[in-house]
Amino acid sequence: MDNLFWHFWWLLFPMGFMALGVFRSWLDYRSRRDVADVLRELAAAGREPPAALINRLR
Repeated sequence: MDNLFWHFWWLLFPMGFMALGVFRSWLDYRSRRDVADVLRELAAAGREPPAALINRLR
């Protein structure tokens, strides 16, 4: 089993980059979901959303 790790230690780097990409995608999803929630609340209240908030979705 020790030899298996030493032969494939370099796979930690691509796997780490993939995990980082998944984490960043999840953070981006949460940010967009939160902005959509705020826009939904503003629409329910009948208020006009600020332009900066709409630009954040783009």
